[in-house]
Amino acid sequence: MGTSWRRTLVRLLIGTAATVAFLVLFLREVDLSQAWKTMSSLPAWTLLASLGLIGVNVFFMTLRWKYLLAGAGYRVDNRKLFATIAVGRGANNLLPARGGDLLRIESLRERNVPVFVSAGTLFAERLLDGVVLSVWIVLGALLIGEGGPVLLTGIALCAGTALGVFLVRFATDDPERAERFVWRMTKFLPTRWHTRVARAAAYFVDGLGAFTNRRRVFLIFATSAAMWLADVAMYYIVGRAYDIEIGIGGYFLLEGIGNLALAVPATAAGIGTFDYLTLIAAKGIDVPTDKATAYVLTMHALTVIPITLLGAALVRPAFPRLFRRHETLEEPV
Repeated sequence: MGTSWRRTLVRLLIGTAATVAFLVLFLREVDLSQAWKTMSSLPAWTLLASLGLIGVNVFFMTLRWKYLLAGAGYRVDNRKLFATIAVGRGANNLLPARGGDLLRIESLRERNVPVFVSAGTLFAERLLDGVVLSVWIVLGALLIGEGGPVLLTGIALCAGTALGVFLVRFATDDPERAERFVWRMTKFLPTRWHTRVARAAAYFVDGLGAFTNRRRVFLIFATSAAMWLADVAMYYIVGRAYDIEIGIGGYFLLEGIGNLALAVPATAAGIGTFDYLTLIAAKGIDVPTDKATAYVLTMHALTVIPITLLGAALVRPAFPRLFRRHETLEEPV
């Protein structure tokens, strides 16, 4: 218990330090009062269109998770998955170290999906997101003629995620071989933990089962591309509302960088990391600082606030058994 508490404290300290460091760097670059004036002129239709595209993003994410779970042999209805995703993503905006993912895992336990099967599907999600967003960075850089560190970073990320997909495919191609490997690597553990780790690894590989079927592989990649294309459309709509002329490639680039910054597990809601890294990317492709600041703050708000509110509204559908049990305990005897 003491060791776990210390690890949690260390993660929180590291996350706080990262947040503060990037936030300071961001604030040194911007004029918030001028940014607010620019943001206040944003047309209402832009916000409404953005909210619609956020809904499209969550819809395709729901379909993707359904395909991933089906590949592992579990069927969960769309409403449950949609609510669980909204709650998890909303909680990730409030908790450091992507704590909302734990809520998603706990929610599926109500449908008898083993913890490590859910963990395997969430790992697959992160891998798929990494593949698409790294491709977006490379595509965006090529479309606007941006070479150097940005393009090389995108290529490196593409290579890393492609290797990840290969290793996942290798593990799922022969699950027994993967289980034997884990069994050998954990022999030094006490017998009880050795068995638990091996069983967890087997469930985790089961969670990656969608990668064994060509049709499901196509579906999970297609839905991944669709959900992030909805995000690119939102980035484009808001950018055009601010008269930012960077071409569609620039929006692919900014969306890829911004969402990879949000994926940093140390900080809640990507505070600091999203703002600073996206601002630097926008300035790097010749967006004026005042417009870039308003744009970054608007995109951060749209990425965080609506899904957090939606998640709060859908807690009950995501955890129906928990609420039923609570109501039963409150009933008069």
